[in-house]
Amino acid sequence: MMAFDKVKESARRGLASGRARMDQARALRQRTRLLRELGEACYAEHAGQATHEAVVGKLRALDHYDEALRERPSGRRESERQARDIMHPGCECVGEDESVATAARKMRDLGVGSLPICGTDDRLHGIITDRDITINCIAEGKDPGQVRVRDLVADTVVWVDAAADVDEVLRRMEDSQVKRLPVIENDRLVGIISEADLARNLGEHQLAEFVEKVYATS
Repeated sequence: MMAFDKVKESARRGLASGRARMDQARALRQRTRLLRELGEACYAEHAGQATHEAVVGKLRALDHYDEALRERPSGRRESERQARDIMHPGCECVGEDESVATAARKMRDLGVGSLPICGTDDRLHGIITDRDITINCIAEGKDPGQVRVRDLVADTVVWVDAAADVDEVLRRMEDSQVKRLPVIENDRLVGIISEADLARNLGEHQLAEFVEKVYATS
């Protein structure tokens, strides 16, 4: 029986090593593809067939892919998980009756570009982004100290159910071009999924696709 256990353990180690090599090869292929697309965009700009913004988008995608890989612990295996498994529970909200200036200070202190908007019922009422503040408040000549957060709430709120699988999480974020996704359970905000959470939990292939879709086209 002991010999059988040794064989089984050896096979397990071999399988894990093989998976690690496959992950490394996948990561190399994805990075090579991003580099090739960056080169193509640079040449197209040189030939007058593309804008500089296209080059910046490809470069940003490559930078964020490299950064995400550095933050992702080695040896993590992909598995079927739900939104609740990869989110960080709890998150900083801004009250719908608070001022836009308060929201901006919270974003600065937290180092984020968006915040969930919560009401007195602890439910998600919307999302406010730094772009909302810039375009819909500052650029309009309004006083951020007087404008309430609720005045900048968008009609459509992007969120995901805690029981949604990771593929659904990625679809929501990619389709809506968002980098932070609120997680709802029983109609209440229970957490949020950020880029850092994705970097810790996604395989290289999924991570590369997310970075390309959200950054290269943004």
